[in-house]
Amino acid sequence: MSACTPLKDLSAAYKKLYSGVVYDALTFDLKVKKAFLLRQGIKPAWDFQDVLFGPAFTCHGERVLDESHIDDTVRLKMFQQFYQGCVQVISSGGYRDVAEFGDISGKIARKFGAVGAVVDAPTRDIKLIREDGFRLFCDGVQPTDAYGKWQITEYQVPITIQGIHGDVVIEPGDYIFGDPDGVLVIPQGLVEDVLELAAARLKKENTVRKEIYLTNDILELNDKVGRW
Repeated sequence: MSACTPLKDLSAAYKKLYSGVVYDALTFDLKVKKAFLLRQGIKPAWDFQDVLFGPAFTCHGERVLDESHIDDTVRLKMFQQFYQGCVQVISSGGYRDVAEFGDISGKIARKFGAVGAVVDAPTRDIKLIREDGFRLFCDGVQPTDAYGKWQITEYQVPITIQGIHGDVVIEPGDYIFGDPDGVLVIPQGLVEDVLELAAARLKKENTVRKEIYLTNDILELNDKVGRW
């Protein structure tokens, strides 16, 4: 694939992968030093088993400390800036005492092009979100409404979400890869390299899976195909 590969083709190729081979491509092949794996608490909100992939549409929110600061217009204007195939990514600003996403937000996000969302906080309305088939990663579920307590204050700016190996800085247009194991952030300039390397690792691991049934000599298998 070239540097001009359409998003739909990138998405189709990435959806054949899983997070293990993507992680290994970033870590062992490309030796990326910056943190890219989001913290363990951010998991699928419901039991979908496929991949969420797309460029990040970043959003940052903050706690509302005074009623006079309540302003929902930023969020409402934000939706109209979404584009087809994007993934909404919400940084909570460190405040996670309310549900920062719900099924209405998911319906509007999808209407304006988002294929899913990643929220660094709890969400609510999971039954409805599941019925909609909207792919959502979040940090738990609770019914507490965010209005008047927390709100989106900026969008399409660099955001930071806590990761397993340090804070993950997400730039608008970086790529999100999420599956049941977790969420990874792929730097925009590496998305095609990661795809090629992860696909090669997948091919190798599939070979190992087949060979396991053909031999009882695991040392010989390791010598034959190398580390997996």
